[in-house]
Amino acid sequence: MEFDNLFESGQIGSCKLNNRIIMAPIGNINMVDSNGRPTNKMIEFFRERAKGGCGLLITGLVPVSYGVDPTLLEDNNTTYFPRIDGTSRTRLSGWQDLTSSVRPYGSKIFIQLSAGLGRVGSPEPALKGKLLKSASWNRNFYVPQVPHLPLSNRDIKKIVKSFGQCAINAKISGFDGVQLHGHEGYLMDQLTSNPWNRRIFGRYKDKFRFALDVVKEIKSRCGTDFPIIYRLDLTQAIRETYGESIFKDIFKGKERSIEEGLQFCKALNEAGVDAFDVDKGCYENWFWPHLPSYFDDAVYVEEIAGRLKQFFVSEGINVPVVAVGKLGKPEVASYVLNKNWADFIMLGRPLLADPYWPNKVKTGDVKDIIHCIGDNEGCIESFKKGGHPCCSVNPYMGFEDVKEIKNAEIKKRVCIVGAGPAGCEAALTAHKRSHNVTLFEKSSVIGGQLYLGSKMEMKHDLKRYLDNINHKIERANEQGLTLVFNKEATLGDIKDQFDVIICCNGLKENIPHINGLDKIDHIGARQFISNGMKVPPNKKNILIVGGGNVGCELAYIVAKNKSYNVTIVSKNKNLMPNTTMANRNQMLWLLMGKGSTNGNKKDSLDQAVKAYTASKIIGFSENQVYIFSNKDRKDPYIPWMSLIPENVNNPFEKKLNPEKVEHLNFDVDYVIFATTGVPDDGLYQELKNAQAAREIYQVGDAKEIGLVWGAVSSANEIARNI
Repeated sequence: MEFDNLFESGQIGSCKLNNRIIMAPIGNINMVDSNGRPTNKMIEFFRERAKGGCGLLITGLVPVSYGVDPTLLEDNNTTYFPRIDGTSRTRLSGWQDLTSSVRPYGSKIFIQLSAGLGRVGSPEPALKGKLLKSASWNRNFYVPQVPHLPLSNRDIKKIVKSFGQCAINAKISGFDGVQLHGHEGYLMDQLTSNPWNRRIFGRYKDKFRFALDVVKEIKSRCGTDFPIIYRLDLTQAIRETYGESIFKDIFKGKERSIEEGLQFCKALNEAGVDAFDVDKGCYENWFWPHLPSYFDDAVYVEEIAGRLKQFFVSEGINVPVVAVGKLGKPEVASYVLNKNWADFIMLGRPLLADPYWPNKVKTGDVKDIIHCIGDNEGCIESFKKGGHPCCSVNPYMGFEDVKEIKNAEIKKRVCIVGAGPAGCEAALTAHKRSHNVTLFEKSSVIGGQLYLGSKMEMKHDLKRYLDNINHKIERANEQGLTLVFNKEATLGDIKDQFDVIICCNGLKENIPHINGLDKIDHIGARQFISNGMKVPPNKKNILIVGGGNVGCELAYIVAKNKSYNVTIVSKNKNLMPNTTMANRNQMLWLLMGKGSTNGNKKDSLDQAVKAYTASKIIGFSENQVYIFSNKDRKDPYIPWMSLIPENVNNPFEKKLNPEKVEHLNFDVDYVIFATTGVPDDGLYQELKNAQAAREIYQVGDAKEIGLVWGAVSSANEIARNI
């Protein structure tokens, strides 16, 4: 077997595992009832990953600090987090149902216990009069004007005791161990790290003390043979991320160094920790713990897990190290183990995209793996906006309890126009249900907008995903799905030929009319990408119109060629305003010249890309652009802060005065329009007016410009029900 090292048995403390694959803690939020009891949605979610062959499953965070950390509760004292605190038999029965559902498949399961959110929790309770807490006086991450008071020693000791009670509850509920949630700037990290614990008196001025007390409490309540994994950021990496000046000016020169992190792990092991899961970063550089698509694979595994493994060997410490961070390609995961950088590999989003990743690798069916595209939209942004974790490329993720494919009772002739992500999902799903499917694609390749995106080197995750879709379409074609390339379907081609028509024909480029545009060379972003992203000769000053994902990505790609001066002009007050925090903040970091996609500082841009937000282009002349720009526009590059969802009121947000503008002009000799496209809905309207079939649907960008997540899930919904 090619990747046999992934399937060697392993052990964490007394817990024996069938293989070296651990599922990262994820999949809890809004999968419980209002009392925190796991629902069938959560149970089926974990059951599916157990069936897929994962050696060890770990739940998402389960807070222990109710009554201490007010950010855990919403209105009417309900919660979107699971609960296992106290002695509620109602809640424990839900956990017992969960653990018993995964055990038959050979998987083990740990519960992740968390001290709470602290300063990274929602500021909303404070806006309603509650006092928020943290390790010391700290600012709320989302609304810095909201303070967090220091926890009292009594409160901290209460949290320690609650860890013990929650752990013993977990043990009697059938869990095989616990993972402690000590990373990324959550409350446990706040109490154990330099940036946030500035206590000068009392037991917990010692930054190791809280974690050591928790470990000892759990071992005391559960026995020394009940395994503990400790998850921590070996360093917050703030200095490395932003450089010395920002580190000192904004962050007061405080973070956990790697050296301190190593000593912390040594002390934790002496206290009884059985394994370590290590990453780097915190909320202020969230793209490290939640690596977006732009990063290379395994971008910091050697630096972090490998460093800890090396340290343990030098100290004679024999405990497992778990590596994490873009390990979703089997060859990358296997390489990490071969290099002895870790003893186990951890997969989060790859197991959301494809819960059967382990079994497919084991049987050699690697081409069948559905690969994560790293957009973080379904898995993270969904619950930030009030939903539960989903997946852009796996429409069943988070819906394992309600969605299934059934053979069609009546087999229909199904026409699908367009082989982008929506069209391919509709075609494959309808084909699986035994419908007679014909898929039209006007070009010679599948993928639509994703195919264009995959041409960008830093979006290599898209290419791997499209390789999988190509493989599935080819196999379906061999099994009877009709595939018609290089054919733009018309009303005459398909009218009265099918029972169902699904229009997934995408969008059209949209270049706005602007005075003087005819006097300057210009191109649409999608055409620019199709042409290989090559700027014509003798061009130096490049203007990107549009500050969304595509505009910022192209600005970075063009700016990497140091012979160009690149400027972004965006009408929005923030760049990439609708993008999930990790991806948005990494792109800002790249554009400001502080980092690179491979993590090496030397490959950063020499200077920041100039960006004008809250601005409007009013005209062009030869080699000049004229704009109105709001004088109060913010610095476009603040990647250590988050945008607030629209439905959360921030009373401290300063609104821009639309009348307060300045008139600017600067040199431009080539313009790339990365403006939002418009739905290509002409065919749909023709078909509908002509009553071309009994059922006619419109999906994806052909209906409404959106994300992969919406396109794939909508296409799947229709194809499962026709």
